[in-house]
Amino acid sequence: MALGSRRRALFWAARRGTELRGGAIDADLLRECCLAGAGSVDPRGIRLREVRVRGRLDLAGVDAGFPLMFDGCAFDEAPDLTGASVRALAIRWAPRLPGLFADGLQVRGDLDLSGSRIAGVHPGSGSRSMAAVWLREARIGGRLQCLDTSIEAGGGRALHADRAQIGGTLRLLRGFTADGEIRLPGARIAGSVEVVGAHIAPRAGIAVDLGEASIGGSLSVIDHQFADGRAPRRPRLGGSIVADQATVAGRVVIRDADLGGDGGEPALVAPRLRVGGSVAVEGRCSVGGGLDLTYASFTTLSVGAGCALTAPGRIALDLVGADVRSHVTVEPGTVVEGTVRVARARIRGDLSLRGVTLRAPQPDGALVAAAGITIDGSARLEGLSATGGHLGFRGARIGNVFDATGASVDNPGGPSVRLVQASVGGSVRLKDGFRSNGVVQLNRCTIEGRLNLCDGHFVCPRPSPDNTHGHAVQAIGASVRGGLRLRWAAVEPSVDLRNLTTSVLDDDPDRWPEWIVVSGMTYERFGKPSWDRAARLRWLARQAVYDAGPYEQLARVFRRHGYIGDAEAILIERRHRARRAARRHRLDPRGLLDACYGAAVGYGYRPGRTAWLLLVLLIAVAASLYVPDVRDSLRATDPRGNAYAVDGRLVTVDAGEAQPDPPDATRSARAPRRDPCGDGQVRCFSPVLYAVDTVVPLISLGQRSTWYPSPEAEHGRLAEWWLNLATLAGWLLSTMYVLSFTKLARTA
Repeated sequence: MALGSRRRALFWAARRGTELRGGAIDADLLRECCLAGAGSVDPRGIRLREVRVRGRLDLAGVDAGFPLMFDGCAFDEAPDLTGASVRALAIRWAPRLPGLFADGLQVRGDLDLSGSRIAGVHPGSGSRSMAAVWLREARIGGRLQCLDTSIEAGGGRALHADRAQIGGTLRLLRGFTADGEIRLPGARIAGSVEVVGAHIAPRAGIAVDLGEASIGGSLSVIDHQFADGRAPRRPRLGGSIVADQATVAGRVVIRDADLGGDGGEPALVAPRLRVGGSVAVEGRCSVGGGLDLTYASFTTLSVGAGCALTAPGRIALDLVGADVRSHVTVEPGTVVEGTVRVARARIRGDLSLRGVTLRAPQPDGALVAAAGITIDGSARLEGLSATGGHLGFRGARIGNVFDATGASVDNPGGPSVRLVQASVGGSVRLKDGFRSNGVVQLNRCTIEGRLNLCDGHFVCPRPSPDNTHGHAVQAIGASVRGGLRLRWAAVEPSVDLRNLTTSVLDDDPDRWPEWIVVSGMTYERFGKPSWDRAARLRWLARQAVYDAGPYEQLARVFRRHGYIGDAEAILIERRHRARRAARRHRLDPRGLLDACYGAAVGYGYRPGRTAWLLLVLLIAVAASLYVPDVRDSLRATDPRGNAYAVDGRLVTVDAGEAQPDPPDATRSARAPRRDPCGDGQVRCFSPVLYAVDTVVPLISLGQRSTWYPSPEAEHGRLAEWWLNLATLAGWLLSTMYVLSFTKLARTA
């Protein structure tokens, strides 16, 4: 009788579209009512409130053209709506729902599970997987709504909805709680996916799986703001959000959320994700395990100032191969533990890491791994703090500036900034308080603007495998077209700028470290030229190993700007340094000759010194010829063999013929008298002309060929040695003088 009464009450309520409240009803009776057809059920459908459904509600394959509404109803067993068709389905605030079988379910309106406590897992048809709610290939015309829903999957999946189609929005709202995976791979969702204040804590692995899903709106994981003033409820996902090869037409927003578990997997696994709008991590998010957006495509990526990306020793933000149509911005104050990897990415705007704290990188030591990246805008790293690793931009292509003004990079065991083989369309700024504890590597880098190191601190405490000499700055083979500004605050122990090419060298020569390598470095002018030759020579004296090239380069710059004398002095100093460097290795007799050559004519650059030396030698020889002992040793001989001293004839050998008596014979027959010309028989002796004839061998005045020191005289042999040495010295000095002019003519 009671059963008949409940039957009549159910059918009466169904026909009138009213609620059936309280009590219990058999599941078979509900099936019978649903099978009665649309003609006997009000368009408002079957509506039950606080009713206990006894037994298993089996509506598999039932085509009910009306809604099924269960408010506060308890179910003894999991309902089965596999392949069913209803206008709308609501199981709201169910105190006990052991599960739901709804594979292939077709709901023309909403599917609402709000407030229900779903506890229990079951294997799906043809599957070994266990899940609490089965919605594989279901078609929901409206929304799938889970407001304050609780799903206890007991180690299985909370929601299994592979390839489901949802015409509205998937909403996991407010107090939604699940201890298993929300699985939606291949789903087609016309609206958005909203995870608002939800707590999803699978025992391992994945929290939400949207792999290959298509979302017509946005994907939001945000906090829930209560209208009554209660504190917001932060979403907590103890596993990963998987969205590999998914498509999101709107935005991806993560705000004030706790993401990621203890398994080390990224909080967001979204390789090849396609997003029509932006990806934003906002508020005070805590992201464990990092974000994987490899080969993804989106408009912008922003990480808010209060966020923390935590993946120590792993990748905290992975953008390998990503296509970013605008900017990538990690805002000041963000803490990133792990590596920011953007290798081979294409960023059409700026990469901004201003004021970010980076630490605990991967084992390879890269805090920013950006090898091969293409940035159409700028790399903005101002005020960045990096500890335990380096900023790696090997082979990067940066359209505008690379700016690390005021940044600090602490990596004493290796590089701090690596721009090896990079191309920068603007300037590279490591200035105004920039601190590097490691080596800044700019080898074979091309910089269209300036390399600005003003007021930077560069220290390398020890060598490393790729920096065996422990340089603080390396720029081997770099090309800096806009010039160098090297007015650093401190740099030690050394720098290596071999084969660097630039237009302007703006530096303070006295601020360079004690050890420099500048072989092959070329520049056209100085930035603020003082043309202090002495300071520049002190600068080049700091070369670790002597190289003549930097001296020649310096001399070319001085000569090009009109400082000819300074240029020659620089080249002279180059020869001095070369001689000293050679003598450090071996004793070479040529060193003495080279030193004499340098002292005499400045290695050919000071030919005027030769003229003065010749003049001094000329005066010395002339003065010696006024000394009586030297004069008395000089002799001359006429064609007949008569010998003369400078004061007259000494020996008469042939007085000449008797008739006729030529004048010279007549004079020869006379008694000797004091006459420096031998009564006209020999060339008159002149000390000055004799000195010129002795010292300057390029001309002949007949003095040296006429008068000679006699070895028989008291001081004749000494005078002979003195005059011969003067002749050799004259030859040497004259030759150097001529060769010096020849060299100057070649180098002019």
